[in-house]
Amino acid sequence: MEMESLINEAWRPTTTTPRLRELAAEDPRLARIVAGRIGLSAEFAEELAAWADSADAHGAVTDGADTGLAEANLNRIGMVRALAAQPATSPERLALYAGHPDEQVRHFVALHRGTPKAALEMLAADDSPAVRWALAAREELPEKIADKLLTDSAADVRLALIQRSVVQEAHLQALATDPDPRIRRVVAELGYAGDADLLDEDPRVRQVAVRSRDLDALAAHLERLVRDPDQLVRELCASSERNRDGALLAVLATDSVPAVRKEVAANWHTPVESLIALAGDECQEVLEVLSKNPFAPPQALSVILETVPQDFDSLDHSITRFIIYNLLRNPAISCETMRALYAKNPFQHVKVAALSEPNCPPDVALRFAVDYYAHLAGNDEARRSFADVEAALRDGRPLGPVLAELLSSPDHYLRGVAAANRHTPPEALAHYAHTTDPKLGDYSLNDVAKNPATPLEILEDWARADERQSKMLGNPYLPESVFEIIATGEDERRARVARRILAVRTHRAGTEHTC
Repeated sequence: MEMESLINEAWRPTTTTPRLRELAAEDPRLARIVAGRIGLSAEFAEELAAWADSADAHGAVTDGADTGLAEANLNRIGMVRALAAQPATSPERLALYAGHPDEQVRHFVALHRGTPKAALEMLAADDSPAVRWALAAREELPEKIADKLLTDSAADVRLALIQRSVVQEAHLQALATDPDPRIRRVVAELGYAGDADLLDEDPRVRQVAVRSRDLDALAAHLERLVRDPDQLVRELCASSERNRDGALLAVLATDSVPAVRKEVAANWHTPVESLIALAGDECQEVLEVLSKNPFAPPQALSVILETVPQDFDSLDHSITRFIIYNLLRNPAISCETMRALYAKNPFQHVKVAALSEPNCPPDVALRFAVDYYAHLAGNDEARRSFADVEAALRDGRPLGPVLAELLSSPDHYLRGVAAANRHTPPEALAHYAHTTDPKLGDYSLNDVAKNPATPLEILEDWARADERQSKMLGNPYLPESVFEIIATGEDERRARVARRILAVRTHRAGTEHTC
């Protein structure tokens, strides 16, 4: 029978033990395969081991790394290696293999769950770092052996010791000052370095130390860390998860590295003065992040618009597009900045999106709606709505009543403008919220939910009913009581956002952001 067919038979799960015995006796290559099979009985594993140990089996035991060995000898060493990793191999046989001249055999014995303690103690003094590494990586390791490996000369062994899923606190503390920075990083990440990790000479250890601490644990160290020579340490110290200290954020806002300034620009707790200064940053990525910060003051958003290039049409795929979108959707943008954004003539679809933003000046929103959508009016009634808006704009009539009337317009574009706009009278928004079928007016009701002109009782009712909460959370300038209701709701993700908004509002109390 061809060797390929025999090899397939040796691997086949259904091959019987008697047949496996025949195959192992026929060729050392087949014996090697049989020795590595999962599911062998202890008796058969011992039989194979004894056969491999026989002086007449396939030659003398020799170091398997020697490339000049005969093929039979290589297969025999491979068979012993397989048995050293074989679950069915007996503890007695594993104890013998612990002194085997082949390093890989001892490596497998060091990892084997059945290896007796005495053999493990012997392997702890093995000349091979690879064997000692395997021993240190074991999930079950006697305490005395672990104590010995704690001072092993090979850093990889010490590292393996503390990377186990079960590791003793005393070992971690003992390695907190290990000369290898990789080990100190692991100890720092697990929180057993005290405060030494924050002063470590290796910047990667300091990075891990900062990243693994929460806001309160880091507070006492920030004064020094915001001036750390490592850029990433300063970046981490600028994030809202680790720093809400206005004075220290102001220091980071002047950092020479744009990546650090980006973190400051994104932080909801950064002081108003720093955010305004960052609005003139030469780095477009800083502006892009700042334009998304809902607590950036209106003045900062205005400065951003002045900072970005004038020629939008030539920047179709640049970061400027994202800056403009962010400004448009930022709930803190003032009506004046929104008007200036229109005056700069940005992308047409940006103007379309502006129709559903609360701070869009009503005359701008209605003018664009008429110019862009009037020709799409589907019936005479809808066309009359557009004609009435056109007449109101031409005659300079107050637009509050016009917006109120548009809430009953047959044209959904005009209804959407009125539902979203903060200049729509609150009583009209309340009537619309009470009388509109959610199935038919869901989009416009979502606009009502983020509108700061919507009466408090409407917003609170929706918050209690777990309705339109995501829209309300998108505008942190809605009444505080709305977020208090969401903060105690069953949806923990939304509750966290609401609690964060409340905390920032308390922190920034007295600052007015809307027009």
